[in-house]
Amino acid sequence: MSLTNVKDGSKGRIIFHIDFDYFYAQCEELRDPSLKGKPVVVCVYSARGGDSGAVSTSNYKAREYGVKSGIPIKLAKNKLKDVPDAKFLPVDHNYYSEMSDKAMKIARKYADKFELVGVDEAFIEVTERLENDFGRAKELAMAVKQELKNELGLTCSIGIAPNKLVAKIASDFQKPDGLTLVKPEEIKTFLTNLNVGKIVGVGKKTEEILNEMGARTIGELSNIDIYQLTKNFGKKIGTYLYNAARGIDDEPVVESESVTQISRITTLKKSTNAVEEMLGDLESLCKDVHKSVIERGFSFKSVSIMLILDDLSIKTKSRSLKSPSTSSEELFKVAKVLLEEAVAESQLLVRRLGVKVSELVSSKGQDTLFKYIE
Repeated sequence: MSLTNVKDGSKGRIIFHIDFDYFYAQCEELRDPSLKGKPVVVCVYSARGGDSGAVSTSNYKAREYGVKSGIPIKLAKNKLKDVPDAKFLPVDHNYYSEMSDKAMKIARKYADKFELVGVDEAFIEVTERLENDFGRAKELAMAVKQELKNELGLTCSIGIAPNKLVAKIASDFQKPDGLTLVKPEEIKTFLTNLNVGKIVGVGKKTEEILNEMGARTIGELSNIDIYQLTKNFGKKIGTYLYNAARGIDDEPVVESESVTQISRITTLKKSTNAVEEMLGDLESLCKDVHKSVIERGFSFKSVSIMLILDDLSIKTKSRSLKSPSTSSEELFKVAKVLLEEAVAESQLLVRRLGVKVSELVSSKGQDTLFKYIE
């Protein structure tokens, strides 16, 4: 097997990965300062009502009790049953998107190139700005963190490295409010003792297989030759793991718009509460939103519908997907379910209908980092 596709993109670049700490819960703390110091759990409640649904995110105080994203709300409440000041809040995507827009506008000011990855993270390349001088990188990162703190009250963790892969791993190294600098000559030392699960895209299943192969740390993974890796994982994933263990990544920072949501709204021909009479408009809205998502190079992780009722009150329903999607069929399917739920909960006629996708993820230039491993 040729190793021509094993490249080293670590030379001559300085890249920041900016990752906002427990973003949704932090936004809630900023909106209500009395939440500071208390366990805060942001939840995605299902249509079944009660405590059905899952945890979207939690602050570090809640994590001390074992409350993590993805666990059932009932389990989270059980873990915090002896903590009277614990707060459980529903997701508010509009508010988080507004905060994200403001934060990304600040981050973009410091960038030669800016790539939005999600509502709470971005890559910026600062190579030209710093004239290839890693010695100035920490000072610039501190300026980014300080402006975000001063202007918005938000903390973030920043990883600095010669490539996106290592920068992303570094941003997770000293959370929350961390700053980790990895110079080109420090990559091997930095990665060696980290668990293989720290590699972007390595999930539990892949980690278990690597452990069985004798690789619990990234250093141990680097001792496994590429032939054995490709035999076990196939050419794409095997080569990715071989490169990642050496901190090799030549993926560019792809300039992207600072957009965190895309929406469309229409006025119905007549006010109605019959779902079947709204399906044509819903399908058109979904197609329009989907077209914009694809043209801008995004995938979406949250779908919302908005109803403006006859008394001009607003009814909204949202749902988070298990993973980012670019499927028009999934968009319409979820929007239809949300519409049915919202109409069933409302007593009034609907006069305007809207569809929105949020938690947008850039799908440009992600072949190396995010597509190979589930």
